Amino acid sequence: MDFSLSQEQQIFQDSARRMLETECRFETRGPLIAKGSFDGDRWRAIAEMGWLGMALPEEHGGFGGGAIETALLMEEIGRVLMVEPVWAIAVLTAHALLASGDERALALLPRLVAGEVLPVLAHNEADAGGVTEHVATVATPTAQGGWRISGEKTLVVGGNIADRFLVSARTSGRTGDREGISLFLVAADAAGLRRQNVRLIDNRWAAHLLLENVQVDKADVIGRVGGAIDALDEAHAYGLLAACAEAIGVMDRALWITRDYLKVRKQFGTTLSSFQALQHRMSEMLIELELSRSMLHRALSLFHAGPEIRRQALAAAKVHIGRSGKFVCGQAIQLHGGIGVTEEYVIGHYFKRMTTIEHELGHSHFHLQRLAELEQRRGTPVAPLAARNAA
Repeated sequence: MDFSLSQEQQIFQDSARRMLETECRFETRGPLIAKGSFDGDRWRAIAEMGWLGMALPEEHGGFGGGAIETALLMEEIGRVLMVEPVWAIAVLTAHALLASGDERALALLPRLVAGEVLPVLAHNEADAGGVTEHVATVATPTAQGGWRISGEKTLVVGGNIADRFLVSARTSGRTGDREGISLFLVAADAAGLRRQNVRLIDNRWAAHLLLENVQVDKADVIGRVGGAIDALDEAHAYGLLAACAEAIGVMDRALWITRDYLKVRKQFGTTLSSFQALQHRMSEMLIELELSRSMLHRALSLFHAGPEIRRQALAAAKVHIGRSGKFVCGQAIQLHGGIGVTEEYVIGHYFKRMTTIEHELGHSHFHLQRLAELEQRRGTPVAPLAARNAA
């Protein structure tokens, strides 16, 4: 299979890299982080570049790209540790809105692409652990035909700057059922909605949401009542792919920053890069990076296959990339020594970003369990997870 980029894709990747390396320099991120990792002018510039609609159809204001263009952009974002919520808004939320097929949601997409509105998907809950169908937030019908929502949403990335939330809530069934989940468009200033903003270890911002009898109209239901799981599955598939691609960018840049450091840092009168043991360590890091890149390519090649095949490919990629990313970025800190853990030096921030990616939409162990379940469903004998981990 040919994984080389088309001319248009190569031009897009090159232009994204130039823009990000110019605008997202490490030494200039302090003021941006202090004001919530968001700046209106920068966001409008991102929108003008077309990044917010890169993988959306042209009829909905997008640019007609797809999974490959999403991966290319997210890899470049990972290389520079961009802190703006592109992943949360342009990937998770945009694809949830698109997959819902709802007229109001589709009408919102051109404004999202233009940077005029900031909708954020509020789906994650404290005990979900990566399970898409885990929704304990409840929506009950009112006598006026609307709905009353109560529950909590945690670690909503980009929630600190959202002007509206796409909230998942259960309208029927029990926590963990695939059927009975609905999506509601809730204004950020709705009565009964409390938002606590938190700064994550990678300097992005998120929000914890507490919904206490938040009332919404019938028109605020996005898609079919009780039938939101397909839209959430689609959003999470794109979200997983984008997170894996961003991790490749994080690992790649951490590797080459470390290489450059070893070429100038001296010990015992010679550069560290001349020590054979450290050369072997760098080789191991490179191997893990390229293996991870191959897993991403595999996931891309199967992204539009059947749901089970795509789920398996994404789970396998998340497992491998999560573990390899921890190794590569951890070794980068080790090879830098004490400077690697200082706030003022960049390499430790790559490890922090990799740590948050590892826990986005389910950590490596969760996806390893999912792989085992998929294999058992196919009838393939699978050893118990405890035995496999011990081996």
